Amino acid sequence: MNNEHRKSWLPPGMVPGATPSAPADAVGVEESWERFRKEAAAVDPRDVSTFTHNTAVVLHNVRAGVAAVLAERPWFEAQREEGLRVDFERVASAEGAAEALEFTAARAAAPAREPGTLPVKIKRARVVLDIFRSSADLLVKAGILAVTDVPSAVENGPRGVARACVRYAALFRENHEKIRGATTVRSALVKEAAALGTELLRAVKPRGVAKGSARTEAERAAAADRDRMAVVVTRRYDYVERVAAWRWGRNCEAIVPRMLTRDTSRGDAVEGEDVDDEEAIEETDEEVATDEDATDEAEARDDDDDGDPEVVDEPVAPAKKTAAKKKSPGR
Repeated sequence: MNNEHRKSWLPPGMVPGATPSAPADAVGVEESWERFRKEAAAVDPRDVSTFTHNTAVVLHNVRAGVAAVLAERPWFEAQREEGLRVDFERVASAEGAAEALEFTAARAAAPAREPGTLPVKIKRARVVLDIFRSSADLLVKAGILAVTDVPSAVENGPRGVARACVRYAALFRENHEKIRGATTVRSALVKEAAALGTELLRAVKPRGVAKGSARTEAERAAAADRDRMAVVVTRRYDYVERVAAWRWGRNCEAIVPRMLTRDTSRGDAVEGEDVDDEEAIEETDEEVATDEDATDEAEARDDDDDGDPEVVDEPVAPAKKTAAKKKSPGR
């Protein structure tokens, strides 16, 4: 057997083929989005509006509210005999919904686009126009062109400059034979003026004209996902707020923040403001001290759970006790 030209010493049937790489599973906030994707798609379009708020504020407010309610689970469990029942799984799901909103908002964010070249072209058009006007004035003084042939300067805005470029290009092209050898303007500059004027007339919109959307179909779909997911978060966190009202009454907002509330005690908050590294570390250090206590409370709650508790869609208030009526003494 001649093995001189064989590339492998393995028989053809035993040569391993290329192993296709399996797609990675979604993790983190993307995994949360996959959990709530169907629920978001089922939202009635009449309930959807453009969500313009800061999703980071929503996420951290929801996390704080959910944690506060779940930490009071022993209190709620103690009220079960009075008829107060809470769906703690539904309470916890609000945090996942807020994470899904954060993912859809990140995907819907406008991508960085290349800087526009329109200002550069407007500037160049003004330079070209100055050359044409100077040349036309000299041709008028030389008696080659009549004053009435030269376009009058009426507008100085971008569209006025564009129209002037087109008119001067047409003037010099139509009088090419007459002005040949009497001007420094060449055919290339005439073509450039016509092209610049045409492009600016197409690109520069007058005031009052609606601007077309520059977003792609994928960007519009991502924005729609964000807006529908905002409805899901609002509905789920509304349940958390109602549960909190049973626990703390009117003062519940001091413990469970509203979904869109900002804490301005550290200064005025700016929409979309980034937190630098030092501030992020400071915030994390403040939370580390309570991590062990929260873990102990969670373990204690798990130990106290006996079987599957009965849950309902809405928090059920305990039945009011009515005092027995006193019998009036007989006469």
